[in-house]
Amino acid sequence: EQLLSRQTFRMGQVLHLPEALSFYYAHAGYYINQFLVSVSMPLLVFAWLLVLLSDCEGTFDVFQNCQNGQLRAAEWMAEFLNACFSWLVLLFLLANTMPLFCELWLQDSLYAAAKKFVTSIFTLAPLMFIFQGKTIGYYIMNEFRNGGASYVATGRGLPTERRPFIGKAGNGQYEGLYLDYATIAHYDGVTLLAGTIMVVLAGGTSLSLASTAA
Repeated sequence: EQLLSRQTFRMGQVLHLPEALSFYYAHAGYYINQFLVSVSMPLLVFAWLLVLLSDCEGTFDVFQNCQNGQLRAAEWMAEFLNACFSWLVLLFLLANTMPLFCELWLQDSLYAAAKKFVTSIFTLAPLMFIFQGKTIGYYIMNEFRNGGASYVATGRGLPTERRPFIGKAGNGQYEGLYLDYATIAHYDGVTLLAGTIMVVLAGGTSLSLASTAA
């Protein structure tokens, strides 16, 4: 709701460009970025599958303009993914971890910052961040489409409660964490898994399997 508020609009009018960019990075840009990250992987898998299925085949020579020596779709996608997700993945991880690392270094010590970084990696904290980003992206886009956010008065207790993964409520209906996040993350995860399986069946990993066998 804060992205659509009058305060945000007024600050965007008053702030100079450096301050406006800093404000956007810490508020609206962060939330919108979570949504873009959450939708990028399904789009990548869909584009990957589309390229593989549009590869040159002998039965479609009349419809396709295939040339001798042309790269196969799997080879082209392998070069594309290698260029995008090789060393750039490490740069992406460092860029997301560096603010916390520097803050812990300044407040405590270099050892504490390095220990926190290693601990977060071995406890699979990035997976939790992916789930968190998916949830944030879902709610921020739902607010843009439908609205409905409301102010909750202060003085309330902590909104923290322990809930089962799947359980029965007092009225006989089922409730739990799965139902809370099924439409947000679980369904999209199954869709992404199905798309990945279709990519493998379409020969998207044939080059890696051939190199491994050789």
